[in-house]
Amino acid sequence: MKTMNRSNSGYARAHALTKAQRTEFAEKAARARWGYKAYHKGNFSEDFGIDADCYVLDDELGTAVLTQNGMGSLLGFSGDRPGRMLFRFVYRDSVWSFLGQESQEKIDKPIKFQYIDRGQNGDRKPPFSASGYDATVLIDICNSILLANRVDDGIPDSLVASAGIVTAASAKLGIQGLVYKLAGYNSTKAQVIAAFKQYVQEEARKWAKEFPDDLYAEWQRIYNIPVPIRGRNWEHRHLTVRHIYTPLARSNGRLLTLLREAKGEQKSKRLHQFLTEVGVNALRSHIWQVVGIAKSSGSIEQYEESIARAFGGQLPLHFEEDL
Repeated sequence: MKTMNRSNSGYARAHALTKAQRTEFAEKAARARWGYKAYHKGNFSEDFGIDADCYVLDDELGTAVLTQNGMGSLLGFSGDRPGRMLFRFVYRDSVWSFLGQESQEKIDKPIKFQYIDRGQNGDRKPPFSASGYDATVLIDICNSILLANRVDDGIPDSLVASAGIVTAASAKLGIQGLVYKLAGYNSTKAQVIAAFKQYVQEEARKWAKEFPDDLYAEWQRIYNIPVPIRGRNWEHRHLTVRHIYTPLARSNGRLLTLLREAKGEQKSKRLHQFLTEVGVNALRSHIWQVVGIAKSSGSIEQYEESIARAFGGQLPLHFEEDL
């Protein structure tokens, strides 16, 4: 029988390592097989009403991780596979092209990890394996959706709004958290959740749908405008300028000019997003006045005469000439 030369064996090499080195190699081997460990798990359901799991890994950075379905749910997708629905848009050429190479690689290679539940009494439950993405990938996806929306009309407005809300609210919370850490202040879980809720509400108002479907339905009836397959027709946009923004606050177009200047080249935003809280309330009141006038009008002439009486200075519309 051939005797094994232990000096050339793995045993000898392992024996020569320090305890710390052996521990490090063992951890790397386990990580290669099972992924990272996560001892902390949460869900957005209780505080935000969204069923989205989140985890914190045991790596040096304490990486925050979201599952694919969690990401989909946070951006408004529902059903059994919200993550799959979201990633259909992520892999859309227009969205994918705005993601950097690093983000694309992270999306293509999810993080594998094991969640280990210590239990309430410290008793460990059997771990289960999962995979997810660094939570910052969600912000990258949101940014790419917002950029893609400038060149791709096929992205739903609801997805664009959700992406805008998540991005802005997360940015606000991030800078606040950085200041806390730099100032040596340890915020509580309740404070973090309360702040994020506030930021989400602020951003949601900016992206809110201010123009009701009733308004466009009445315009379609009065002016015999075809029902659009997607979005709004050019006649709708024209009427919005003439009967909503131009007479708003009896400014005779001056407010519209200021809003357009504030918007500048920000094509993904709507004019009403640049209004103050007072301005938004005035806009809503004005819109419902117009809806009421439209509902009570049986013809173009009757509608336009009522608009002129209510807001003054209105001339009969001739779409082709006025554009």
